[in-house]
Amino acid sequence: GLLAYTDRSFSLLMAVALFMLSLTSVTDLVLRAMMMSGRPASELFSVLPTVLLKTHFGTVWIWRATLLFLLFGFWFLQKKPRSWIGDFSILLVGFGLCLTTSLSGHAANLGRLTPTVFSDWTHLIAVSNWVGGLFFLRLHLPRWLDLLEGERRTECLAAGIERFSTVAMTSVGALIVAGAYNASGHVHSSALLIGTDYGRVLIVKWALLLPMLALGAVNRYVLLPLLWAYTGRIKKDFLTRKVTEWMKPLFRHRTSLDLERRFLRLVMIEAILGLGVLACSAYMTQLSPPHQISTAVKLPYM
Repeated sequence: GLLAYTDRSFSLLMAVALFMLSLTSVTDLVLRAMMMSGRPASELFSVLPTVLLKTHFGTVWIWRATLLFLLFGFWFLQKKPRSWIGDFSILLVGFGLCLTTSLSGHAANLGRLTPTVFSDWTHLIAVSNWVGGLFFLRLHLPRWLDLLEGERRTECLAAGIERFSTVAMTSVGALIVAGAYNASGHVHSSALLIGTDYGRVLIVKWALLLPMLALGAVNRYVLLPLLWAYTGRIKKDFLTRKVTEWMKPLFRHRTSLDLERRFLRLVMIEAILGLGVLACSAYMTQLSPPHQISTAVKLPYM
């Protein structure tokens, strides 16, 4: 019963995600069509064919719609239990969706196959894995844990945190490298960083990333070792052993369920901050990158 319930829960989460992807894709098409044509919304249907069939954005959008259709097909045909082939196929199609975003954004201004496009694609994949994984953990993991109890529940929670944190750290590394490369391509100086809307939104994005990194570190290097300690398994590396020794007295009156609730609260905060990061990224796509600003325009403080 509970296993079937968790499968339905996972399927529902995927359906919601697909619906949101479809909605944002259609919204992006409408806004881009109105912007490129300069026509009012009442003439939208007359300009859509031209935008879709005769522009680079339209070609990329058609590919995006095709990939979304494939995702809906994978979701509808997915068998239980899920196979790794189906999950891997969904992952590859998701990577393709990220690529369509890079090919229709600022990164493709200098060409379709450039290091900037690849860097932006890497950036999108990394942030999608990280933030998307956070929402999956918070919304779906508790339902799986309800199938278990006692030490087995604690072991599975710790194993899940450890596996996800490995993926998250890899994503964060890629995010930092790709983000730094992208920023250097669009923001060449502190003047452009502080004196343009694009630069200021970028600063807000970085400000949201810092507490996300801090919360992730707490989960990885504080709560995870304590959960393993409750199962009698303490990792052998020096940092983990020391953190466990320092923190365990502070949590001596806490049960493993208390740690589980604390972890889920921190994950929810991290996920909300992640939404802020995604919102900043989306808003930045609607702004002209600073390097495109005419040098003849004097910045406000210069």
